[in-house]
Amino acid sequence: MGHFLWDGPYVLDPVITVHPDEVFFECFSQDESSYGRLSAGFEVFDHIGEFACGTTNIDYSAALYDEFQKIRAYKTTKFEIDRSGFDVNTTGEEAYKEVKIDLPDSWVRGFLQVSSAMSMPSTVLDLHPMDVHNLCFVLRRNKELVAPRSMRYCLKPGDPIRVVFEPWGIEVECPRSIYEGDKEDEIRVWGRRRIHILERLIPIARRFRVYLLGQGMPSFYLADLGDMTFTLGLSGWTANDWSSAGNFDLLAPRAEVDSETKTRVFDALRESWYETPDALARRLGLDRSVVLGALSAYTQAGRAIWDLNRQVYRVRELSREPLPMSKLRFANEREQNATRFLQENAVRLHGAAAGAHGIVNVHGTVTEHGREYQPSLVINADDRIASASCDCNFYQQNRLRMGPCEHVLGLRMQHARQG
Repeated sequence: MGHFLWDGPYVLDPVITVHPDEVFFECFSQDESSYGRLSAGFEVFDHIGEFACGTTNIDYSAALYDEFQKIRAYKTTKFEIDRSGFDVNTTGEEAYKEVKIDLPDSWVRGFLQVSSAMSMPSTVLDLHPMDVHNLCFVLRRNKELVAPRSMRYCLKPGDPIRVVFEPWGIEVECPRSIYEGDKEDEIRVWGRRRIHILERLIPIARRFRVYLLGQGMPSFYLADLGDMTFTLGLSGWTANDWSSAGNFDLLAPRAEVDSETKTRVFDALRESWYETPDALARRLGLDRSVVLGALSAYTQAGRAIWDLNRQVYRVRELSREPLPMSKLRFANEREQNATRFLQENAVRLHGAAAGAHGIVNVHGTVTEHGREYQPSLVINADDRIASASCDCNFYQQNRLRMGPCEHVLGLRMQHARQG
């Protein structure tokens, strides 16, 4: 992970969080297209003193990188995390401290988008470390000169996972990795060379769990390292995508939850610091959709995060003061336009058909500047957009890779209002 965390000035400054069961570090690559999270269970430390839970952020400098390079099995290294920053003290070396810094708006936005994307529905598969090695080997041996530069996951229940590299047409079968899903699928992902970040983990990883959000959408790779887990989040595109081009908060649940109930849910989460939505719902006597709506709001406000590894929500507050959400969360024209459609009664809901497993198929029309658009969407049991379509130019060019268009979003909001 060293070249990801610091290899020259290529990383944004990390956030460090202490919880009752683990400490985890989060950061971005400088172009904000790659997100990394290293969680370490307390079992990896020889000694843990008294501690309080919370979050801080520090400057990740070349000097701090050099301190980590001094860690050896025959030396004792002590970490100390507090509100003022992060201390490293290795036997025989001078103590080093990095102080807390202010959070740049661009990567606060990136953290909010990553948190929303991690909670979205996804296709899950497990890759054996040697199969990940083979994927990296193909990329090392070949260099693409023309598009498409994608990697296609070919998934058939009960069969080995197959990966096809474009434009060469090279197919890699993963005999140690059987797809356990229940339906056949084929998913293309881009930005594939960033999986080289995982190479240094292959010798020590037990497995890699992969979460694929869809065609051209982000993907997450979780390296199981025993008492530690490394999560690599890759945007579907290139530079600065998590902070400016994802808008995955628009895909998240939009259940209407009153302020008192939201506060009650978050206060309950703060009591335990991490918990599943089902456990919170049972403990508070609330409907699961209400709890998910409240947690989604706090995730998008930078105060909670979905932990893919443990499948729980965790408290992780990026700032002591409330974040300027008008600047960070809704800084896009589509959300404003969708709200305007509702205010002007320009959205007509023509049908909402319930399907199996809590799925709802919604279709309708949105009138804009005298023209009628025909958006439709599928909402899953967690009140998230699972798929959508529209005949507008934005959707035809981007599908859902840049988040939903304003017409799909307006229809979804109208459905929530009438529902």
